[in-house]
Amino acid sequence: MTPGIALRPDAVVEHDGEHTTITQPFSTVTVRGLGPEIAALLAGLRDRPATVAELTGRLDSARAAALLRELLERLNHLLIHTLDPALRVVPVAREAAFAPFDLVSGDSVRLSGFAFARRCEAGLALESPLARHRVELGRDAVPLLAALARPVLVKEVPAEEVAYLAGAGMVEVARDGLFPEDGDPVLRMWDFHDLLFHSRSRLGRFDGESGATYRFLGELPPEPVTKPPPSGRVVDLPRPGRLEAGPPFGAVLESRRSVRAYGPPPTIADLGELLYRSARVKSLAEPTAAEPYASSVRPYPGGGAAYELELYLLVRRCDSLDGGLYHYDPLGHRLTELEHRPGEAEATLARARQAAGGVAPDVLIIITARFRRLSWKYAGMAYATLLKNVGVLYQTFYLVATAMGLAPCGLGNGDSDLSARLLGLDWAEESSVGEFLIGRP
Repeated sequence: MTPGIALRPDAVVEHDGEHTTITQPFSTVTVRGLGPEIAALLAGLRDRPATVAELTGRLDSARAAALLRELLERLNHLLIHTLDPALRVVPVAREAAFAPFDLVSGDSVRLSGFAFARRCEAGLALESPLARHRVELGRDAVPLLAALARPVLVKEVPAEEVAYLAGAGMVEVARDGLFPEDGDPVLRMWDFHDLLFHSRSRLGRFDGESGATYRFLGELPPEPVTKPPPSGRVVDLPRPGRLEAGPPFGAVLESRRSVRAYGPPPTIADLGELLYRSARVKSLAEPTAAEPYASSVRPYPGGGAAYELELYLLVRRCDSLDGGLYHYDPLGHRLTELEHRPGEAEATLARARQAAGGVAPDVLIIITARFRRLSWKYAGMAYATLLKNVGVLYQTFYLVATAMGLAPCGLGNGDSDLSARLLGLDWAEESSVGEFLIGRP
């Protein structure tokens, strides 16, 4: 194995005669007095790795060699550490600092329970939400990963490669018989997928794109501002009168609670007012140069004014509205009845009843998301934004229903596959992300 270092390929080295500046998306380092020779060596590290000995051997003086070593220490968070041909340790965060782990023969090692492998542009990458590095693996490294799936002694595996994996945060080391993750009460409380989602949907531990990048602009069209209403029997919903009427806002906040005990069924007027006050389209906006997709304004806040959430009503009991499955059109403020299989409707209501502690819902509002509506604009944070939108819609339902004297209850879980079958949706294109119950107390 040949160890070496390289500069991240997105780093730009500039020398103006007095200062050398290394710029990269998550860091800028400016150093004075290096000279053009060292600046040229750094720029060359973007193209091919080299050892520190090779680099210092190209310099004319011991002072220049010392300056280079000091600079490389400072640039650790921008350096790729290679162990050819086995692996490359790539920094992905400003706080990244790498050194191979100092292993001894009696150490036990194993893969971190938070490490995972995925396909990437370089081939196969090993990543972890606990790490500030990504490890790009050579094709011969897969057997080593399999060997590390269970605890093994260092002497039983290639120690140099394992030292790099441990230094990158992908392998944990036990010297007293206890692996760090097993004894850490904080990490034991995290599910793998939750910690990964937390690390990927916020800045700090990932070098991918994040934010409003409009990455598909000019390549794919955005989803329409509202979903075209499906075919079926249309039911126009009543519209409420004076919207300012009702109890004081402070009283609504103080009395808001989840209610799971029902009296008489809600009425179609109840549903009309709830949906009108909570989720209707108030106005539309055409695309602009600054916001190149159509948007809308609704009573609840939505990230990017995308309003990717759709509402479907599964009605068991409602005065003046037949039981069945309906889609809500927020632009026309009306319901469209949908064909469905009764067995799947019953299974969906049973799942909601289970989530509500055994109470059969009168009206189940299934909240789905048109995922492409958000991911067309946002990179790295689309799903996180979507969940925030679900939360504020829940709160809006709660407050409006409380002000109306209805019985609201948000559910904490649901079956996305079951709802996709019920609604006739492609699970990956649009599926459920929340459920809400409405009745009369």
